[in-house]
Amino acid sequence: MGGFTLVEVLIAISLLSLLMLVLTGAMRALGQTEVRVEQRIDQADEYRIARQFLRGSFSQVSARGYESRSVDRPGEYPFFSGDTSSVAWVGAMPARFGGGGRHYLRLAVEPVDGQNSLVLRYAPWDGSPGFSAWQAASTQVIAHSVRAMRLSYRHPLTGEWLDAWPPPASMLVALQVKLPDAVRIDYDVDGPPWPPMVLLLTPTFMSDPSANIAVFGG
Repeated sequence: MGGFTLVEVLIAISLLSLLMLVLTGAMRALGQTEVRVEQRIDQADEYRIARQFLRGSFSQVSARGYESRSVDRPGEYPFFSGDTSSVAWVGAMPARFGGGGRHYLRLAVEPVDGQNSLVLRYAPWDGSPGFSAWQAASTQVIAHSVRAMRLSYRHPLTGEWLDAWPPPASMLVALQVKLPDAVRIDYDVDGPPWPPMVLLLTPTFMSDPSANIAVFGG
């Protein structure tokens, strides 16, 4: 009765092992590709949701001002203040996020559950020229993957992007300009990079009758 020689058996085992190794590598690569695709889809969804939410938030900004008592910056200033890391303003909070109507709002990157996230804080507006109790305000996490961001503000008359708002009084043209016309956000995120967001500001009609679109809740 014929059979396989030891050499033939060893060759068959070697070929089988090589085939299993190739198949295992292919399955692992397929699994890693699937994970990367899912991560990119999640990143794209998070960017889209963040952009949609922020566009809505910045489209209802109050242009109401307050009288500054500062010696070096007299005149009326808006309820809008920002630098490269955060921005605070008064605007209409969408009703589906904790109640509609005018609110103090602040956008910044904060630690949430051990990782930096893009967070919007909000509190009901009471007419005061500012709000400082942000740690006690309600929060809405907009994106978990944002490690840091950089904000800049476009002057509506010069088109110049500024690192802070309000700018010096000379750039406000006798304080006739209250708000920037756009806010740009550059992100540092985990995973694939996000393109910058340029969010146009629309003063609410109740605070600025020159606004071309009436927005309720401002």
